[in-house]
Amino acid sequence: MSNLDIQHANKSALLHRVFWRLHFWSGLLTAPIVLFAALTGILYIFTPQIEAWKHAELDKVAQIRAALPLDQQVDAAMTAFPGKQIKSIVPAYVEGETTQVIFGEQRQREKKTANTENSKPNGYEEHQGHQMPEASKAAKVEGIEHSAGSENLIVYVDPGTARIQGSILESGRFRNWARKLHSNMLQGDGWRWIIELGASWMLMMMITGIYLWWPRGKASWRSVLQYSGNNRRVTWRYLHSMLSIVLGLVTLIILLTGLTWAKYAGENFRIVQNAAAQNTPRAPKDLKSVVAINGNSALSIQAVYQQAKNQASDVQMQLTPPKSESGVWKIDNYDRSQPGKRFQLILDAYSGNTLFQSGWEQMPVLSRATAVGIPFHRGEFGLWNQALLVLVGLNVIFSVVSGYVMWLQRRKAGSLSAPKLESKHMRVISWWMWVITLALGVAMPVFGISLLILLLMEVTYLYFQIN
Repeated sequence: MSNLDIQHANKSALLHRVFWRLHFWSGLLTAPIVLFAALTGILYIFTPQIEAWKHAELDKVAQIRAALPLDQQVDAAMTAFPGKQIKSIVPAYVEGETTQVIFGEQRQREKKTANTENSKPNGYEEHQGHQMPEASKAAKVEGIEHSAGSENLIVYVDPGTARIQGSILESGRFRNWARKLHSNMLQGDGWRWIIELGASWMLMMMITGIYLWWPRGKASWRSVLQYSGNNRRVTWRYLHSMLSIVLGLVTLIILLTGLTWAKYAGENFRIVQNAAAQNTPRAPKDLKSVVAINGNSALSIQAVYQQAKNQASDVQMQLTPPKSESGVWKIDNYDRSQPGKRFQLILDAYSGNTLFQSGWEQMPVLSRATAVGIPFHRGEFGLWNQALLVLVGLNVIFSVVSGYVMWLQRRKAGSLSAPKLESKHMRVISWWMWVITLALGVAMPVFGISLLILLLMEVTYLYFQIN
């Protein structure tokens, strides 16, 4: 072996120790978060089955009848819940489903000058044109204050009889509870960084894990692919690495799609997406309906729905009513499990003319990728998608458990038994590795800050070790 080969082997060994230590710390410190994310993710995957059991009395009707006009269904909901402001409507899409009328939540409050006897419900004004009252007008209604940040109320209507099937706050739906549990531990947006911390460090675990698994020097692929152990520690290591490698691509997709809507990494992703002109086309904010001057009233809800179905007949949709006399109807698809049928439609409230329309064909590549990736992350493509995600989730749990087992097997009493680090190990890190690490830290700020803290701790450790 030449001196050059010896130097290369020594550098490879030193670098291997650096990656091993980074893999060790990332696993030891963030494994509890990763374990929580995997467990709650598996729970969320079963949302369709759990909701079908838990909310059947809301989602399904006992007897199927021909659907009444949407206006009658909405009027029934408004009569049952006066003083509410309609936010959107989700018509029943298949036989046996209920129609959802979603109200923006309002709070009762007392006013010193309140005159509730003469106050009118803060809903559709006399049901004319089914237009939403303006925010300024809504604020003048005595005794009721619209709470913009509070949650919505969903009212379920039997489309065949206009009978109220039931109602529930959005947080009462299992899918919303499970989603918040998975994303912020039910603690609000201020805690989303914790799950983002686990996801970003899990990405680092994958990178360092692949490096540690990759054949080094003259080692053959057979040496890493074939099981050749004769003790439990080798068996644990083989299963720990091979299962993660086999499911690595799917795991990577889940991590990346999750980070695209994380609090801080997601913001950076959207900045890049907008800068690259890869965002989904949006309707101009100044679109208005042409108010009829000949006395014609606004279109009925049923007429608006029919106009939308003429342009997108085979998709479940959500209708958002106008918020003012010159406001417009906004319609988009409600079922995100059909990304190829995504659309947004803006209609004039009086003529029904199309003011804006966009769909899958108008979406750039990156928007299409997220439109497919996010429903995949949530397991919304059917049983095969759910089964694959459960398999990945179980493997993540096994990786955490097996990692701790291997650590305990080699850990000496009274010692952390972390891979040894010396100053010579830091000197073998190439400049391009630092650049990639810096880029990851900028792209994922929570990871970047936590990595900086870890580096400061390592430098401090080396300083005291040398001195």
